[in-house]
Amino acid sequence: MAYSIDKRDILFTLFEWIDIDRILALDPYRGFTREDARMLIDASEKLAKEVLDPINASGDKEGCRFENGKVYTPKGYKEAWRRYAEQGWIGAAGSPEYGGQGIPGSVGIACGEIAVGACTAFTMYPGLTGATAHLLEEEASEEVRNLYVEKMYSGQWAGVMVLTEPQAGSAVGDIKTRAKKQGDTYLLNGTKIFISGGEQDLTENIVHVLLARTEGAPPGIKGLSLFVAPKYLVNPDGSLGPFNNITCSGIEHKMGIRGSATCTIHYGDEGPCRAHLIGQECQGINIMFKLMNHARIGCGLQGLAQGASAHQYSLKYAAERIQGTRLEDFRDPAAPRVAIIEHPDVRRMLMIQKSLVEGIRAILYTAAYLLDLSRGSAHEEERERAQDLVELFTPIAKAYSTDFGFECCRLAVQIYGGYGFSEEYPVAQLLRDSKIASIYEGTNGIQALDLLGRKVSYKGGRLFMRFIEELNRFVADSKGHPWLESRAGRLEAARDILVKTTMHLGQAGMGGDIKYPALYATPYLEMFGHVLAAFLLLQQARVAHDKLKVLFDENNCNSSESQAKLCQSNYDAKFYKAKLATTDFFLTNILPAIEGLEETILSGDRSALEIGFELESA
Repeated sequence: MAYSIDKRDILFTLFEWIDIDRILALDPYRGFTREDARMLIDASEKLAKEVLDPINASGDKEGCRFENGKVYTPKGYKEAWRRYAEQGWIGAAGSPEYGGQGIPGSVGIACGEIAVGACTAFTMYPGLTGATAHLLEEEASEEVRNLYVEKMYSGQWAGVMVLTEPQAGSAVGDIKTRAKKQGDTYLLNGTKIFISGGEQDLTENIVHVLLARTEGAPPGIKGLSLFVAPKYLVNPDGSLGPFNNITCSGIEHKMGIRGSATCTIHYGDEGPCRAHLIGQECQGINIMFKLMNHARIGCGLQGLAQGASAHQYSLKYAAERIQGTRLEDFRDPAAPRVAIIEHPDVRRMLMIQKSLVEGIRAILYTAAYLLDLSRGSAHEEERERAQDLVELFTPIAKAYSTDFGFECCRLAVQIYGGYGFSEEYPVAQLLRDSKIASIYEGTNGIQALDLLGRKVSYKGGRLFMRFIEELNRFVADSKGHPWLESRAGRLEAARDILVKTTMHLGQAGMGGDIKYPALYATPYLEMFGHVLAAFLLLQQARVAHDKLKVLFDENNCNSSESQAKLCQSNYDAKFYKAKLATTDFFLTNILPAIEGLEETILSGDRSALEIGFELESA
């Protein structure tokens, strides 16, 4: 089956729901038009279908190969890199000053969804390159920017983010890699593991952005500094110099994203490894968090893209797979056999996928929109409000999107039945590829702790209250709306549950019981994600309802029969009607889960903390 996208919902989310004109009016994006955005989306679709999708399954089967210290990517990856780079996608968000396109994040995330869904493993190489180059553009010295950024945006060189060590995974403060100052550079020594793209055969140079500890630095995260170290040193004229003693000793053999090389990297084992400091000593974690937050939204994008792809494959398969009869004909052995999309339970699974995907898409596109506002608005108050909401939504965008994107992939395997469990169909790979997104860039459990322990309580709860104010305003504006008012009542009830559980966990923490909130942080994030998705879907439904009403009026559809007929024959009417149905399904089938989560969180049960887990003796 060929890769496909739900382009109509992508365009609706970007052009009909999000206030994209507000973004295009910002100084950084003046001159960029809706037509430009649509052209980019069309171009990304063409690239995804013609270049990325053809290497997805084959790259998964071949995987990366490690020989004599070198990594070889799957067949077709070099050509895909060339095409990807030539079209400017690596530097899509970068400044034109360094060869970037400077497109709004609100548009970039739509293009990113399309590309990532076609071949997640490949897109990790350019994705990390663009992200690390953007960090250097914003945080590094002019000398470093001039050396690296333009060549990274052009795809001549690649970039990688380097954090994990054998003894320091999620515990970043335990990093031991050392940096010793020598003149105006530093000498690195240490080992990093699980480094995506740390070694590959796509580019002539790889620029590593990594955390290390300088001499005399305090322990923990406060003692970390951020460095940039190229595989090959760079001469002042931009040409490549000598090897910088960055070596790879192996790659991981993984259950998914096999075309992405996950490397063990050594710095300074075979001679001096030189690096430039980014910012000041012991400021590394603060600077790196900017890249990590970008990467976390990128992980959420993977969850969205893979879940959306799984739903599209499920739809096509369910419409083509003939199995059984209609339910009302099950006693008749001569009854015609039908496609499984006719079966109620299959339709239920398809609707779970659809409502989750559209809710996740709303969350991710909202985060991108708010980032654009926080960076480009001329009004300080608007920038501050947008940044507060981005901070609050980032752990949800990462964890909720990847957990429920994976759920969409799981449902795809179920819809395919036995064929879904077979590697010759695409959904098995999607299930394997999607699992990692809930693990790397800070596990989803860490995202939950970040949401509850930091973001909700930050600045006296200001971030959380901004969200509640937005929600309250929407509920108030929904009063008297013919379709929305009763549904907004469900959102209002969900808000009360979220506020109640937030206060309960907050009071426990302030009372000195820090373990209990940590125990229930993940269920809390899931609850918050459901409420946020419902809120955004209802906003979309309002737009869809009002536009559908215009279509009814324009076509003189005054009866339920004439309206139903228009929704069958008119493409836009059918879409808007489906958007209302999808929102209703989410409100009645997904959102009620928060009531069970509330009962769990408020239960006071501490059994997981009190039980003694002991291994059976030999």
